[in-house]
Amino acid sequence: MKIKKNLLDVSKDYIDLNNHFKNSTRNIIRDLLDKIIRKNFYKIIYKNFFINQKYKFDLVLPSKGFSPLSRKKKLDSLKSIKNKKILLLGCGDGLDVISWLRFKPKYIEGVDLLNYSSSWLKIKKFIKKKQSYTKVKLYQKDILKLKTSKKFDFIISDAVFEHLTKLDKTMKHLCKMLKKDGMIYSSYGPLWYCFGGDHFSGRDNLKNGFNHIILKKKNYKEYVNKNIKSLKEEIKNFGAGGLFVKKNLFSKKTGNTYMKIFKNNNLFSVYTILEFCPIGLELINNDKKLLNKILLKNKKIDMEDCYLKSQIVYLKKNE
Repeated sequence: MKIKKNLLDVSKDYIDLNNHFKNSTRNIIRDLLDKIIRKNFYKIIYKNFFINQKYKFDLVLPSKGFSPLSRKKKLDSLKSIKNKKILLLGCGDGLDVISWLRFKPKYIEGVDLLNYSSSWLKIKKFIKKKQSYTKVKLYQKDILKLKTSKKFDFIISDAVFEHLTKLDKTMKHLCKMLKKDGMIYSSYGPLWYCFGGDHFSGRDNLKNGFNHIILKKKNYKEYVNKNIKSLKEEIKNFGAGGLFVKKNLFSKKTGNTYMKIFKNNNLFSVYTILEFCPIGLELINNDKKLLNKILLKNKKIDMEDCYLKSQIVYLKKNE
């Protein structure tokens, strides 16, 4: 998809910057419970939950079972973020930049396919007031047009890889920008064949959560047109789902394929977490006709692909 440089600014009218600068009491308690109780419990009950994933993974969690701060702390434990350079892909309105400041990186460069210029201006002013240590640059750019002469210690993204239509080419490009001892952290999902894998199906009715992979092209288009909102509303309330559908911005890969592409680009994951979708799992368990329809229409996938919602990976280059 090609997006004009001066696309309409899609920034929200109001963003709460202070809530992203400090960790809430609720999140602190949640992360503590996760560390002490839940993760150990999950390791036992979900030990054999995924049996057809052909790669090593370390933990299986229900959807949203690993908080944003815990993900960042995990990365920092694998390689110190302090004084390092970060490339943040799909930075959106820039709020996530604020949550990385606690780790004191030297520099953060954030890019997004969409234009959030007014939000980026607010973010940079806020950071200048709160913390002068980290230099920040935010701008609109296609990942494949980034200069490979720039080198980063970390390349970071959340909810980006599932939208890369040229995933293999993009990984090759990013590897050129990653320092030899650098790391790529990425969480991505919902994966295409999972419930709501198009970030759209099921918003009207949960039973329609697999429409993107079972409806005929014409019927799917009608379904989307019936439920899509304005660009502003899509971005504000639906995470730009309708825009992604209209522009067909999906990699359409299974979990196994993502890991194969990483391997082909000389990358391996030092720590991998899988999150499953309880809604998708319940739907296909309770409706065998639906499952049969999915598998008949998508012959190369496995039942697990219908509820493998996301992967969280910490990638390094093979030496």
